[in-house]
Amino acid sequence: MGDPLWRLGTSINYVSEQIFKLKKEHTVEIVVADWGSEEPISNVIGLTNDALAITRFIHIPNRLASTLQRDSAFGEVYALNVAARRSFGEYIGRIDQDTLVTGDFLTKFFNAYEGNSEERFDLRNSYLFAARKQIPYSFVSKKPNLKDLHYYISSYGKLNYSEELSFCFWASPVGILMMHRDIWDDIGGYDERLIYYWFMDVDLATRLIKKYPVVNIGKEFGYHFFHLEHVKPSLNFRHSHRKLNPPWSKSFDKPILNPNGASWGLKEISLMESNAKLSKSIIEVKRLDILENKLARISPLISTLLNSCNRWVYYQVKYVWYLTKVFRNKPYL
Repeated sequence: MGDPLWRLGTSINYVSEQIFKLKKEHTVEIVVADWGSEEPISNVIGLTNDALAITRFIHIPNRLASTLQRDSAFGEVYALNVAARRSFGEYIGRIDQDTLVTGDFLTKFFNAYEGNSEERFDLRNSYLFAARKQIPYSFVSKKPNLKDLHYYISSYGKLNYSEELSFCFWASPVGILMMHRDIWDDIGGYDERLIYYWFMDVDLATRLIKKYPVVNIGKEFGYHFFHLEHVKPSLNFRHSHRKLNPPWSKSFDKPILNPNGASWGLKEISLMESNAKLSKSIIEVKRLDILENKLARISPLISTLLNSCNRWVYYQVKYVWYLTKVFRNKPYL
C-alpha cells in the first residue's frame, strides 16, 4: 500500500513545520514508537531540520516485540502505550503515522489551553477526539511535497467532506485521540490484551466514557486532520483474513477502567531512545513539484469533490443504520 516510510516522514515534517510557524517548538514534541524494526527507523527516515529538533524515536527491539505480540502481525496497543508512557507533554495526542495535523488545529488547541477562547467543555478532564479527512489516493500516490500538501489543504480542505463516522465517536477512525496525561495514566492507555486487529480504539473509548465526558473536537475546532490515503480505490480491501480481537473489546460493559495496571506502556522495561540522524535529513524543494501549474491542480480538485460526494452518501446510509441499531438497542459493531 505505497511507501509507509515516506508517509511517516511526511507527516512528521508537515506538523513540525506548523509547530515552528507558531513558535511552539519548545512546547510540542513528537514521539514515534518504532515497533520491532530490524533497522531502526531513525536511521533511515528523511526528516527536515525542524522535525529533527523535536522528534524522538522509542525503539522496541524485535525479540521483545515478537514475544509480546505472539502470533499477531503488530502489537499496536503496546506500541501506542510505549509512546504515550514516555511522552513528557501535559496533553498526549495519538495519531496514525500518516495523518497530517494542521496549524489550524494547533492554533485552536493552544487558544483553548491558554484561555484565549471560550470553550464549552473542560479541556483537562475530557476525552477528546476528532475524525479525519481523506486526501485522494490519486494525489497521495505521487508523493507530493510539503508545499503541494499545504496547497491542497488550504485550497481544497474545506471542500473535502470525507470525515469518517463523526457521529459514532467510539468507533471513529482516528484523526486524533487526545487526553490529559493524568487520564492516560488513570485508564492505563490501550488494553494490552488486544494485540490483534480492530476494536482497540472502541475498547479505549468505552472505558473512558464510564468516567470522563466525551468531546468531539472535530466539531468544536473543525476537522483539521488529513489522512494520506494509501489504499487504491480499485482494491477490494478485506479484513476477513486477519485474526480479530475478542468480541468483548467492543462491548460497553467494561467493569475495569485500567486493565493493564500501573506498569502499562512497558514502564519497567528499559528501551533505547534516539533522534533521527542529521545525515538523513531532507530539504523540501521550494517550488510546487506536482501542483506547479493550474492544469495540474484540476485532478486533485475533481477527485476531492467526487470522493466527498461518495463518502457523504455512504455515511448518511451508515448513520441511518446506526440510528436503527440505537432504536433497537443493538450494538452498532
